[in-house]
Order: sequence, then C-alpha cells, then structure tokens
Amino acid sequence: MKQLRRWWPALALIVLLGYPWLYREPYFHVLGFNTLMFAAMGISWNIMGGYTGYKSLGHSAFFGLGAYLVAIAHNQLGWNPLWSAPLLAIVVTVVAMFLGWVMLRTSGSAFVLATIAMLLIFRLLALNLKEITKGAPGLSQPLPPWSPEFSRMPFYYTMLVVLIAALAVSMFIRHSRFGLGLLAIRDDEGKAEMVGVNTTLYKVVAFGVSAYFVAVAGGIWSYFTTHISPVFAFDIIVGVEMIMVTMLGGLGTLWGPVLGAFIYIPASDLILFRFGSSTLHLVVLGVLMTVILLFLPRGILPTIAGWIEERRAPRAAHEGARSMIEMHEERIA
Repeated sequence: MKQLRRWWPALALIVLLGYPWLYREPYFHVLGFNTLMFAAMGISWNIMGGYTGYKSLGHSAFFGLGAYLVAIAHNQLGWNPLWSAPLLAIVVTVVAMFLGWVMLRTSGSAFVLATIAMLLIFRLLALNLKEITKGAPGLSQPLPPWSPEFSRMPFYYTMLVVLIAALAVSMFIRHSRFGLGLLAIRDDEGKAEMVGVNTTLYKVVAFGVSAYFVAVAGGIWSYFTTHISPVFAFDIIVGVEMIMVTMLGGLGTLWGPVLGAFIYIPASDLILFRFGSSTLHLVVLGVLMTVILLFLPRGILPTIAGWIEERRAPRAAHEGARSMIEMHEERIA
C-alpha cells in the first residue's frame, strides 16, 4: 500500500503520456486537452481561493487577457504561442497583482463582486478596442505548422507540462512559510496579522501567482482554437468551472483540483453529448453538482480522508485500551 502511494503519481504520468497514442481520434485529444487545462487552472485558482480563502469569480479575466496577448503577439510579432504564453503570462501576473492590491482591500461578497466587475471591464475593453482586438468578431491566428495527423498532440503535451508546473508550484507554496501564512489568513486574518504575517503582501502575491497559470492556459487555448472573441475569452462560465472542479475534488487540497477536473470535464462533455447544445445540459450538470456538494460539501478527497480517520479512530482507541490492559496484567504478574 505504501509503495502504491509513493509511485502512483509516476504511474499516472505514464498513463497521461500514452493517452494520445492509445486514443488517436481528435475528439479524445480535445477532451484530454480540456481536462488538463481545467486541472491546471483549478490548481492555480486554488492558490487564492483554497489556500487564502478569497474566492474569485472573475479569474477568467486573466484567461482572456492571456489569450489576447498571445494572439496579438502571434499575429503582429510572429511569436510562437507555445513559448510566448508562459512569457506573456508574467505581464498578466503583474496586472493581477496591481488589481489585487486594489480589490483585496475588500473581503467576502464585496471581493467576489469586485472580481466580477474586473471581468466585465476586461470584456468591454476587448469589445471596444477594435484597432487591437478587432472588437466583437475577434482575432484569428494561423493554423499550426505541423501535420494535421498530430494537430492536437502538441497542445495536449504542452498543457500536460503546464499542469505539472502548476502542481509543483502549488506543492512548494503549500509546504513553504508563505503557504503557512496563506493558510493563517484563511483561518483568521486578524490573528495572522497579530503574529507578524504581512497579510496585504501575501494576498497580493497569491493573487498574482493564481493568475499566472490561468493566463498561460488562456494563451495556449487561443492558439488551440485559432480564433478567439471577447464573449468566449472573457466568459464567466470558465471562472465558475475553475471553482467547480476545485470544490468537487477538494478545496484547499493539492490534488483536489486535478481529481475534480478529471471527473467534471468528461462528465460535462458526456452530458453535453447526451442533451445537445441546448441549455438543458447546464441544468442537468447543475443538479448533479448540487447533489454532490450536498453530500460531499468538503469535496471528494477531504471527505474520503474523513471517512478513513473515522474508521481508524475506534481501532486506535481499541488498540490503546488493549495495550493499557496488557501493561496492567504485566504489573500484576
């Protein structure tokens, strides 16, 4: 059992590396790309919403900003989107930190509303700056230069690298002093300030880091789809789905967003296929998510961990009582 716990990430990586070759149809490559993308974005959002406790509904603003920066750089400067996306995401991070410095003066529902307003402002800018963004029709990019047979594979593997990088950063933050400060802010921000945590700085940095991988995903997605428009790039549904995959797997956990994405995205696609492109699939998906959140309010991983602890607690108590009886018998003997 211990060996399985140690080696399962490596086994999972091997499966993910071989997935595009086992399922060669373009549909499965698109599904795999979307699943990895939302897993990476869920991890990124979780750094702010899970570790710090400040839940943003407007993170798709960074998704759209990354998408437009990459598309503009590709069309006007000839930059390859696959390497420019991580570079231009730094610009998005700086913008996010500035906006975070302003918005993180609020908390709770006021912060949520501020993030939604941020998203709407970016969408309006994309619609009205027609000389740069082409307005409502959007921007198109040239098709990738590689063979159509492998048209989706490079995107899949690029997003897999982004997912691994996001996991590494999240793991580092989780086990660092910075991460402990974020968790302290989530538990009690006032007490965190009293023990010397610079809460403003920590929140602003966390907001910027949580925007980075969302922007990287947006940049790669813009090249993947070859055409973007403000309505789809700055879509609040994208931000909502980041939250849903995180809460489904386990808010504030390392692997929760990954598990949530690998359940939610294929299930969403299956429901969409079953009920068509009508809004009915959103209703079905919403009902399913409501049921899951009612019975698994903490997410899948924390709930399972709680069940395991509950089963171990009586056993540990029984073993402790038994050892006390044995010690007593030894004294009598």
